[in-house]
Amino acid sequence: AAAAAAAPAAAALGQTPAPLEPQTENTRAPVADLRFGFAPLPAAKPGFDPAGDARALLAPGTISPAAAPIPGDQWTGILPGGGRYVLRVPANWNGTLVVAGTPATRSEFANDAIWSDFVLARGAAFASSNKRIPYNAIVAPIAGIPQPEFAYPIPFDAGGLETKGLAIRFGMFDPARIGIAQWNDDFHALAVTMRTLLGAEYRAPQHVYAVGLSNGGAQVRSLLERHPDDVDGGVDWSGVFWSATTTLLDYLPVFLAAMPEYVRSGFTDRRIPERLAKFGFPPDVVQADPAHPSLYADYYSNVAPFYADLTLFAYARLIDRRTSSLAGPCTPDAQNPKLLPGTCSGTGLARPHVRTTYEPSADARKAIAAFAHDGAIEKPLISIAGTRDPFVTPELNAVAYQRAISARRRGRLHRLFLVEGGTHVDTFTAFGYGLRAQLPFAWAAFDRLVRTVEANDTAGTGRVVTVSSPSQLA
Repeated sequence: AAAAAAAPAAAALGQTPAPLEPQTENTRAPVADLRFGFAPLPAAKPGFDPAGDARALLAPGTISPAAAPIPGDQWTGILPGGGRYVLRVPANWNGTLVVAGTPATRSEFANDAIWSDFVLARGAAFASSNKRIPYNAIVAPIAGIPQPEFAYPIPFDAGGLETKGLAIRFGMFDPARIGIAQWNDDFHALAVTMRTLLGAEYRAPQHVYAVGLSNGGAQVRSLLERHPDDVDGGVDWSGVFWSATTTLLDYLPVFLAAMPEYVRSGFTDRRIPERLAKFGFPPDVVQADPAHPSLYADYYSNVAPFYADLTLFAYARLIDRRTSSLAGPCTPDAQNPKLLPGTCSGTGLARPHVRTTYEPSADARKAIAAFAHDGAIEKPLISIAGTRDPFVTPELNAVAYQRAISARRRGRLHRLFLVEGGTHVDTFTAFGYGLRAQLPFAWAAFDRLVRTVEANDTAGTGRVVTVSSPSQLA
């Protein structure tokens, strides 16, 4: 999905970083403090908001795990293939390199708050990239928008976005289509290039670990399956499972089709969540809060960027060459303009009702097969996923991938922890629902991975465990 609204953060995670001019070649800069909020970042511009990308992934009030300044070097530059990267090497570097897969289509700085401070505080070097995608997304008027065939006309009137006739254009289509296989190639290039750079400028890393959230978690899986010699292990956090048979292109239309009726019922028709449960969705959570009445609704229409609807549009257009679309203005729904889709004058997938009936074509299945996960990991993997994630649903992503690993007889290399009350976006914990932030569990999963690799701690491999405290990952 496109970038969510930035969430407030506390302590070091709330500072305003110094500006940094964008670099086109490898550039090394000594920095007095590499922590997020202190290390220099490029200035924000339309579709590119380094600090906002990072803050949008945090639960409000998150405190940096790095309590003291961390001096060292910050590198920026271009990877083979054209992706941008950032590399941070603390002065007391311990010889470990952590490469972070990037969630959604965010910038190379999106992992700064959730991963960079954490690994730097442990003495490791940190690196991340932009998956070769030049910018995330830009909100602009539909009239005159470049490439209207790839623009998502906003169909929900949250904040008046629909009334203003706005659409979202995506960096993964502009100026050229950047597909998921290229994202995975970029992540592999990040691991190889950073290890080479460290070896030339410092010393060869002793260990290389891969971590990632959502699409970044999918990158971790692909790296462990296809290039295991370049990594020692990984942490997959709510990773998307790309399968030749069932993916989010199959289950999100089911969700989109069910939601208008559910909204009109005031979220009281329990038959709808029960029906969705048969497709692998977790139960909905409803509450007496008019601003956030339903967790399903927050992922559908109530919270920009309208995760389920926008994602189905963007990924169907990215993957399925048989789809078509042309953005046109949308007229808000008269009954409930914020929570129900309006009527859009565009064509193809630009029209909300067309998205509810979408089915991947044979060409889409073939395209997915080229980058699909097969479960044949060759290095240890620790996975976490939230039990309250109706977007990247645990049953059809984390658990399904665990089954794929077991089918390939790699269960000895894998642990899956289902976080009770966790949802896909930690910022949603501010909305109530009894949700639990997953970030502390991701950090605990990394520590567990390090013990697995460096102390040969293989207890509990092949198991699926539901947890409610990070200490249960120890």
